[in-house]
Amino acid sequence: MLTGPAAGYASTPAAYPVTPFRMEYGAGFLEGSITWYARSIHTAGSVKAASAKKTAVFQGESPHCISSVEPRTASVGDTRDFAVDIPCDAPGGITIAYVELWDFDNSHLHRAICTRNGCTIRD
Repeated sequence: MLTGPAAGYASTPAAYPVTPFRMEYGAGFLEGSITWYARSIHTAGSVKAASAKKTAVFQGESPHCISSVEPRTASVGDTRDFAVDIPCDAPGGITIAYVELWDFDNSHLHRAICTRNGCTIRD
């Protein structure tokens, strides 16, 4: 009985946990998913700015590392796709990911605190 990939073969992307997230503010939103790898995370999705510029901010941490902040901004009336890779070259990799939505005037709108098991949205 096989319980994992055969020796010498790479795991498929489906073998890694994926955590979805979605935050809304007016007609704007931030949505996507985080794929959890052994020593990094990959965050992909889109941010939409309806009536004012919106910025999505990403950061990851673990007991062994804290990543830099990675912002992605959508201009008024625009939807911007993003793909952000956050490495942590330590055992266990990233254990917590922070996904935040900010308004044009640097007002904090929403924050998701995510793990491999899901996200909790906080205002």
